[in-house]
Amino acid sequence: MVTWADVSQWKADGIGQIGDHLAAQNRQVLGLQDEIDGAKPAGWAGEAADAAAENFRARCQELEDLAARLSAAVKIIDDTEQAVRDLVRSVETTEDFAAKNGFRIDNGKVVETEEATGFLSSVLLQVEVEAILARAGQIDTELNSVLQRIMAGEIGDAGATTLAAAAAAGEDRIADEQRHRDLLAKYQVKTDGTTVWPSGLTGWLAERAGFSKEKITQSEAKLLDDLQMRKGLLGLKEFADIRQDALHVAEGKFEGKGLTDGHADAFRHAYWNAMMTQRYGEEWARDFATAHERNPSSHHVPVAMDLHNNEVGRAIARANPDASPEEMANLIEQAVKDGKMVVIDKNDTLVSSNESSPGETRETKNKPWPTDNPGRNDDHDPGDPSAYPDQY
Repeated sequence: MVTWADVSQWKADGIGQIGDHLAAQNRQVLGLQDEIDGAKPAGWAGEAADAAAENFRARCQELEDLAARLSAAVKIIDDTEQAVRDLVRSVETTEDFAAKNGFRIDNGKVVETEEATGFLSSVLLQVEVEAILARAGQIDTELNSVLQRIMAGEIGDAGATTLAAAAAAGEDRIADEQRHRDLLAKYQVKTDGTTVWPSGLTGWLAERAGFSKEKITQSEAKLLDDLQMRKGLLGLKEFADIRQDALHVAEGKFEGKGLTDGHADAFRHAYWNAMMTQRYGEEWARDFATAHERNPSSHHVPVAMDLHNNEVGRAIARANPDASPEEMANLIEQAVKDGKMVVIDKNDTLVSSNESSPGETRETKNKPWPTDNPGRNDDHDPGDPSAYPDQY
């Protein structure tokens, strides 16, 4: 755990020196490309030539992996250096503010002195101190996590055939993981209890109208009960048809590849939200789609993917309120192709939908997500659903 004393002593210059040293080493490795290109033997045949060629390929692969790992290390250390510089400035500003208002920061706690100017300053200071410590812990965790994966050989050249391409692959991997963390931080909601729906009088009527019971979140059930009260069983049937249509249309996109955590899945969520927005209004569509992601058994990575893609779908509907279903489907499909959506790659990382080809995303059917996700309890909460469906 990072303490205030630790943070007060952090120095960005030392991290920068390490980064400069690794960058110099990386340039030396990249400079070997000319020697590699000129070392390929010509006019040599036979078993010895084959053995030499295989050994040569192995050495080249080692250099490409090294270039990727070095570039990844340089990238994460450069990012860490900048983050530490920002953090140090925050520490200095906070300690200066504390001193000017008669406080001191002792082991992460704001302590009043005789010159303290008031309760409000103390509260604000404590909030800022805790935010700085949280950010410091995040920086420390991210750096250690990436360095450990580099040392374990988990970051490679991604199939590159030159040292420069391998180095770019290493940098891209770190950038992708940073975006992944940013998406996870932004798109999460607290969990909710689940219930079997429909139930009660609504359930009795719905079952006779052909609806089957299913396990959904309590927030979803509340919104659907309200929808039924306002629009009747025909309103529920219309809602179910919209959801089923989104699934059906998605199966015809991207050759049906990635229906779970891939491109067709991204399309389905965005299209579903777009159609709900057109029919019930953006606020209700947002509330329902968010309620759907509150299931405690859902993993936080696909939850972030779905919440992001839901948001994109609603934005497209807002910008194209009169689009027909076919026009909306085309707009959503193009957004997936343009990288406006996110999918989950084979490294369980959230990436832009144009950075991974259809069919090359996570194979969730063969590798299910864990359903015990205690970390979901720490996610931020947008609040209880409050919107009503727009009237006819």
